[in-house]
Amino acid sequence: MSAPLPGALAEAYTARWSALSRRWADRPGTTLGTLGPAGTSSELAARSLAAEHGLSVELFTTFDDVLDHLLGRKVEFALVPSAYQGLTRFHWHRDLRLRAFFPQATPEYGIASGDGCFPAPGGGPLTVAAMWEVRRIYAEVVPLRLRDREVTWVDAASTQQAAEVVARGGAQLAVTNAPGVRAHGLRWLARRPGAEIIWTLFGHASEETGHTSAA
Repeated sequence: MSAPLPGALAEAYTARWSALSRRWADRPGTTLGTLGPAGTSSELAARSLAAEHGLSVELFTTFDDVLDHLLGRKVEFALVPSAYQGLTRFHWHRDLRLRAFFPQATPEYGIASGDGCFPAPGGGPLTVAAMWEVRRIYAEVVPLRLRDREVTWVDAASTQQAAEVVARGGAQLAVTNAPGVRAHGLRWLARRPGAEIIWTLFGHASEETGHTSAA
């Protein structure tokens, strides 16, 4: 069980969620944008939130697209994980405000291959498809016999795209999550439990929700 939040932080947290819950109850189908496709950790967190509050989820190829659609008022809120390297663009944008935040665990992550077999030892670098944010997982869980192999990274915009790249032969391995492994017929080489991270919700500065500000 998590330790209780300090008083002022707990009050701010509660006030933000109370304001959002009232707003969403008054506006069923409020649009929430986040990273897709289906199976990303962001999509799973968004669907959970949508089921509880009657929201409509829209998925985008990148968080840049999410930001553009939020600024263009094509979605009303954006859901962004704290692990995203570009999160400061949301925090510091003069037209946006952090409306709420919450902890939620991701699915399992790890290294997967298309055929379930270890790549042969030697023979040059391994090609590994991964989002920048999860590359460090590779070094954490890579099997011992592959630990000394050089890695050539193949950039992916999401965990699902990383899995897709391997499925179509564009890389030998992917750093992906459990839904990516299932959706693209991959096999785990190594994996680790999901991580509990903070999810952030951003809305327009011009639309106050009545929450109490916290420094």
